[in-house]
Amino acid sequence: MAGRMRYQVRRLALPSSSANHHSGCEARTYTCTATTTYTDADYGYGWYQFGRMPPQKVQPQFITLRTASAKSSVVSSVSTATSTASNARDSKTRPKETAAGTASTTTTPIQDTSRSGLFWESAGLDIEPRWARQPDIDAIAQVVRRHLGITSPSQCVVTFHSSGTYNKLYHVNSPAHGCYLMRVILPVDPHNKTRGEVASLQLVRCKTDIPVPVVVAYDDTSDNEIGFEWILMELLEGQPAHLRWRKMNMRQKERLVGRMAEFQAQLSRCGNMTDSGFRGIGTLGATSRGESDYVDLMMPEPGPMVSPVFFTGERWHYPVSRGPFQSSHDWLRSYLNVIIKEHSATLAQPPPRIPDDTDREKRESAEGVTRVARKLARLLHKLFPQLVHPPERTVLWHGDSLSLDNILVDENGRITGVVDWECVSTMPRWVSTQFPEFLRGGVEREEEPHRSRYADVFSDEEASEEGQDGGMEDVPDNEGKTELYWIHLMEYEQTQLRRVYSARMGQLMGHGWDAEVEEAALKVDFLGAVAKCAQGLYLKRIEQWVDAVEGKEFVRLGDVLRGGVAGRKDSNASTTSGPTDSRTTPGITTIKTTATLSPKRGTENQRPRFSITKIY
Repeated sequence: MAGRMRYQVRRLALPSSSANHHSGCEARTYTCTATTTYTDADYGYGWYQFGRMPPQKVQPQFITLRTASAKSSVVSSVSTATSTASNARDSKTRPKETAAGTASTTTTPIQDTSRSGLFWESAGLDIEPRWARQPDIDAIAQVVRRHLGITSPSQCVVTFHSSGTYNKLYHVNSPAHGCYLMRVILPVDPHNKTRGEVASLQLVRCKTDIPVPVVVAYDDTSDNEIGFEWILMELLEGQPAHLRWRKMNMRQKERLVGRMAEFQAQLSRCGNMTDSGFRGIGTLGATSRGESDYVDLMMPEPGPMVSPVFFTGERWHYPVSRGPFQSSHDWLRSYLNVIIKEHSATLAQPPPRIPDDTDREKRESAEGVTRVARKLARLLHKLFPQLVHPPERTVLWHGDSLSLDNILVDENGRITGVVDWECVSTMPRWVSTQFPEFLRGGVEREEEPHRSRYADVFSDEEASEEGQDGGMEDVPDNEGKTELYWIHLMEYEQTQLRRVYSARMGQLMGHGWDAEVEEAALKVDFLGAVAKCAQGLYLKRIEQWVDAVEGKEFVRLGDVLRGGVAGRKDSNASTTSGPTDSRTTPGITTIKTTATLSPKRGTENQRPRFSITKIY
């Protein structure tokens, strides 16, 4: 999800004689709050340069970024140009509960009276949900005790566990009843988000052997002691797979991937049609505004889609169709309508009397996104039929959220749970031909990297200081090797494991699976182009891809994003929040964004501002 992410930044000096990653590390560590236009799947690994540097800093340089949400390191060079996706979502843990509902002095709160308890915080090009009030832990304990039948407060201990983008999690421990997880939910899509998650969990638990938590109780209204919607569920055993991944051998990883293929095959067959999934695109159990609140979550039907595409900020109020959609065409048309309306609203606003760089970049981005979205809308009608009857066949799709953080494993690497089913919907079958998120990557690496060829980094003292200062206790141990080694190793493993997944899906789905994947490729690329356009990424390259397809030159979107279309003019790869640097090497994508960077011991007022350029 696009958003404001907090980074710990360790600057690594780049030797003047080489662009090699074997470099020393400066002692200073910085805290950086970056406003970005790219998502978890995009910020990945790359080369960063600072455009406006304080006097004591010089270009070029290496930096390592560790996000407090993604818990992954980033370090690379222009020569490697890697862009491996992060395995973590923005919804992961924070060490302790904070009052996240207070807007900072550099951001603008956006009130939304139609969704009590929620406001949105605008920071540059991004917008994030915030808690207008904090859940009261005593009220949470009261609700938990009532539903577990506990009379004595001493027999039920409730503690803050972690925060997500749209929820707060609380750990419940009762000697007599066991351990549970209480999920308190922001009303980003009142009623429907909670209903959709509960309906999906109950369906999956009933019709598959996918290990998901048991829902003990839930309330899809705010009419309770907590004042927010909530779900009480059992606490599954196991650790997030990303914490154990580096300790697992390849056979264990292949077994995990095979099981994930089995899970997807089961999801493809479970639904309200016998062994055929569903009909219609949308979120299970959701209802349109103004309709009856009664929903049978044991026999759910696809309803309006619960998605950030439709509920983020002012999008909630747009007069667009939210589903259930009868066809891929209707869904994607509505998606594009949201994009066009959002950026048209930006362009309709009168420019400030004295615009700054952010104002100009925001307007240029809106112009580019609107232009590309309209171009995609014209291509939409050529790729997807407008009239479909009966409604299109669909399957419950969790693949976009299946990072290694959302797969729990035991000490032997066996799957103990699959979590984070919020915003899961029934999607067209062609969507489910994609790899799950943790297997996606833009690099095919056939040769296993040799550990001995990579530098050793970070002394024990530095690693200890970093852990104490940054709260990075749930970061995988780098075992004293530069992060670039682990990046390349992950690329190699993903390359091998994608083959394992494809082969297993072919066995489970039948001989027609490979043909189905091939036939879905153009549609999957179109969806990817729409998503990138919504983020303001790769706009010039997306236009190239559209032109190629309209000219019956069927090239893969990923190839175009990395290197353009042969014989077509390349306008420096992508346009995002501002104009790209004309000096950029052709075939390398630049992403420009603003950030605030300061020493950890500095005050807010001492933080200089920078322009960060990310080069894939």
